[in-house]
Amino acid sequence: MRERYDFWLQNPTGALMTARARRAVAELAARYGVCLVVDETMRELDLRDAVGPEPRIRRAVLIGSAAKAVWGGLRVGWIRGPAGLIGELSGNALCGPLSAAPLQQMIAVELLGDPDPVLRRRRTELRRQRDQLSALLAGDDRWRFTVPPGGLALWLRLTGIRSDVVVERARAHRIDLSPGPRFAADATLTHHLRVPYTPPAAALDHIAAVLDEVCRD
Repeated sequence: MRERYDFWLQNPTGALMTARARRAVAELAARYGVCLVVDETMRELDLRDAVGPEPRIRRAVLIGSAAKAVWGGLRVGWIRGPAGLIGELSGNALCGPLSAAPLQQMIAVELLGDPDPVLRRRRTELRRQRDQLSALLAGDDRWRFTVPPGGLALWLRLTGIRSDVVVERARAHRIDLSPGPRFAADATLTHHLRVPYTPPAAALDHIAAVLDEVCRD
């Protein structure tokens, strides 16, 4: 059964929560006094055409990151939340040691002052790379996947071979992939594989060729 998702780009699937489900979660949290911690690190990587800004859940703690939206090497994140909570976190003894280097923070402040040009370019590149890798892997009965509406990777469901075997074989070709159990608390998803489409075009061609080779029984 197919379901259309409209909110929250999820890692590793790239799925988005529907507006109805999002409202239900917010209503349940308010009813039972639950504080929601919302991971928005992929929020800016919506690759759908002509999508407007989606409303945020009120009274939630929101987590963002420049590492996903801008560049993986810019390890700067942030938290949006009530002033009292932010003040308490800022006063924690671990706040300083766990913070990014001052130079990285200054770069993030500069980029995020006017992020639209950077984000437009980032989304254009990711959309092209996603479509390229999807086309290379489409129509093969050794795996199934849905082209995600955003995010950074394809989420493959392998129909035969286990993902840990694929990862081990791919490593011999200097390709580092992530097996499904890495994303499951109970070590399930043994036939799922996360394949990023963030590398340049030539590397994506190589990844597709390696997958074709290592998924042969």
